[in-house]
Amino acid sequence: MVLLHNMLRGRIEPGTYHLFGPAAKGKTTIAMACVASIAARGNQCAWLDTTGGFSPKRFADISLGVTGKDHSSRVMYNKVANPLALDHALEVLTANVAKWHCGVIVLDTVFGCIEQTIEDPLLRKVLWIQAREQLARLVLLASSHKIPLILLNMVGYKPGVDQERPTGETIVRAFAPEEALVRPIIDANGKTKQITWLSCDDETEFTIETGGIKQRDTAIVTTGSLHDDTETEVDA
Repeated sequence: MVLLHNMLRGRIEPGTYHLFGPAAKGKTTIAMACVASIAARGNQCAWLDTTGGFSPKRFADISLGVTGKDHSSRVMYNKVANPLALDHALEVLTANVAKWHCGVIVLDTVFGCIEQTIEDPLLRKVLWIQAREQLARLVLLASSHKIPLILLNMVGYKPGVDQERPTGETIVRAFAPEEALVRPIIDANGKTKQITWLSCDDETEFTIETGGIKQRDTAIVTTGSLHDDTETEVDA
């Protein structure tokens, strides 16, 4: 599994990475830190936003905190509010990904562009079949060009309540990604702390801050800043 401190510095191999967990627990922040680190090395980065969770100011703050510079100009942001928009975004990516020297692709969040208020069961089933096909195209695109793909997903996000179809996590797992669960730490009094952690083989604790992420494992990161060893930026 990918280590948290490698993910934050964008040191990830080509492949599919699945960050999942409850809302507001740090999934987007982790992805932004990773993207900023990859952008700092001169790469363009594609961000597909299905829920409106991407904030340019937030990314700029995280980029400054992680790399020491704002690399927003290297992020190709695309708001995909519905399946048709996602389909168009995939066509644009497919046509230009090699020319852009893309260093990473982020989908935040998986299945987020499906309208949850649609009551027609047949239409909803068609949309979920389409969403799964679009995800397969995205995974194939990233793998064929050897580009890391980061998928963000909500825990327990179900396509339907009839139990005839799997949860969002199960659909993503069909593509055999590297997985990491982002979850809160509960203290002795049963209250959620401000600390969250990435459940992978290092289980490093960290705090979400304005400038990004501060790790608590001093054996891995000796300072609160993450940009002490960021590689020198090169022209794309």
